[in-house]
Amino acid sequence: MSSILDTSSLYSTYMQNASTANAKSLESSLGNISSSSESDELMSVCKNFEAYFVQKIIEQAKSSITEEDEEDQGEYMQYFGDILNEQYANMITESGSTGLAQQLYDSMKSTYNITD
Repeated sequence: MSSILDTSSLYSTYMQNASTANAKSLESSLGNISSSSESDELMSVCKNFEAYFVQKIIEQAKSSITEEDEEDQGEYMQYFGDILNEQYANMITESGSTGLAQQLYDSMKSTYNITD
C-alpha cells in the first residue's frame, strides 16, 4: 500500500512541475512573437493558452468532487485523469466553442502589428 502512496506522491509532484513548465512555455511563446510573425503563429499561441485555461477550469471543477466520489473512479482514473483533462481541453479549444482564442487573437494582433 505504501508503494501506491509513494507513486501517487511522485505523480502529483510531476504533474505540478509539468503544469508550471506548460505555463512558462506559453509565456515564452508570447514573448517570441515579433512583428514579422505570421498570424498563424499568434493564433496557435492563443489556442494553446485557451487549452491551458480550459484544462485548469476542468481541474478545479473536478477538485470540488468529494473524496468518496474520487475513490469510486478507480485507480487508473486517479492516475491518468490529468491526461484526460488535457485531452478534453484540447477538444474544447479545437471546437471553437468558447471563442477565447479568437478574442485573444483579435486583441493581440494589433499589438503585434499582424495582418491577416
